[in-house]
Amino acid sequence: MQNRIQSLNSEQIQIIHNAAMRILNRVGVSFKEPEAIAIFKHHGFKIDGDKVFFEEEQILNALETVPREFTIQARNPEKNIRIGGEHFAFGPGWAAPFVIDTDGTRRTGTLTDQENFCKLVQTSPYLDLVGGSMAIPAELSPKRAATKMLQACITLTDMPMVSNPCTRENGREMAEMASIVWGQNVADLAHPISIVSVNPLSPLSYADDTLQGLIEFAKQGQALLISSMVLAGITGPINIAGTAALEMAESLSGIVLAQLISPGIPCVCGGTSCASDMRTGGVSLGGPESLQLTGIATQMAAHYKLPCRYGGNLTDSYSINAQSGIESALLMATPVLSGAHFIHQSCGIMGAYAAVSFEKFVIDEEVCGMLKQAVRPLEISEESIGLDLIERVGIGGSYMVQPETAMNCRTAFFPAQLSRKGTYEDWETKENGNITTRAAAHVRDRIEAYEKPDMDPGTEKDLAAYVTSKIGA
Repeated sequence: MQNRIQSLNSEQIQIIHNAAMRILNRVGVSFKEPEAIAIFKHHGFKIDGDKVFFEEEQILNALETVPREFTIQARNPEKNIRIGGEHFAFGPGWAAPFVIDTDGTRRTGTLTDQENFCKLVQTSPYLDLVGGSMAIPAELSPKRAATKMLQACITLTDMPMVSNPCTRENGREMAEMASIVWGQNVADLAHPISIVSVNPLSPLSYADDTLQGLIEFAKQGQALLISSMVLAGITGPINIAGTAALEMAESLSGIVLAQLISPGIPCVCGGTSCASDMRTGGVSLGGPESLQLTGIATQMAAHYKLPCRYGGNLTDSYSINAQSGIESALLMATPVLSGAHFIHQSCGIMGAYAAVSFEKFVIDEEVCGMLKQAVRPLEISEESIGLDLIERVGIGGSYMVQPETAMNCRTAFFPAQLSRKGTYEDWETKENGNITTRAAAHVRDRIEAYEKPDMDPGTEKDLAAYVTSKIGA
């Protein structure tokens, strides 16, 4: 079926491109970090205080060095992932300040929560990366929390990482830990081991700590997710096309800086822009406008030959209900079907990034699995159709008793863990309508069955000693 998200023709793509170029050339972008300004100045960009102005040729020249696709390597090489081209990847919920429990109670996160989310990611058949800060431990200082969360990711999983938030200290710490685990400087590895989320402050600004992090992670050879979140009507124009152009301008400006620092550094463009709730001044992630912005962003990224990020299992709801299900599924399916390459925040997020839930995490994970199976190419051949079987069964026969069915009945279709089928009587007897209860039991079972992946004991000891030297016992 044809993708009905608006297909941009060449003229419309050019109009959005021209708008982004005009924004960058005439309005400019504020980079509130002297080192970033010095880099732009060294490369001949027009500067006025902390504002940088971009010529179209400068932008396009920088974009030429961005890889169309790239690898992020894992501690376990079998779990390396590709992003870009025909490849896409799912990352978990990230950096939510609160946890919502099974009964709906909201609380601050703990280190145990982060560790348990690591265990869920490690045992997931569908997620591709672990998150450096899936639940932020409120019992620790920010510095201790960042270090302990990163240690949990490295020791409790053997997967690629979405790094801790984009600051210089986090970039250095990631590189130092990685050098212990990989036995060499992380910048000298063949591929990055992480991707870090770099977020502009809309409209058209980058904070100093974010820029310090961008510079550090780029120097360390780590992939950069330069992702804008423009709120239409508040931090962007109150129309979708204008918001899309502003989002693209913000993302492209950060990518240009990254390429000036380290030409060829992997970068992903895009965002999670959305409408504003004009009644409250809040975020409205779960509206149709988010889907329209997804369609524009993926097509513009393809125009620039850049990997693209959009979407996630996102909702404005604070509980697992019909609203969260509708919004999450739409905001997850649309970027996958539209061709996005990295879907950040794929599991667990509630309240427009304000909280994370264990139960929603595994429900969203099942959606990820469904989508991966839905877009997996089918074998279309005379053998796969099974004409001999169809002729043998004939008119009015049963396929259930055929040997082909018996051979494939356990593997032919998606193995749903939480969705329920069956009769009303079965549903009534087993309380199958309560997906939250089933999800809570599934979380417990997964964590209890978790087995820590192998790590050289000496390496783990050295890593623990590093952590102690940084933050104490």
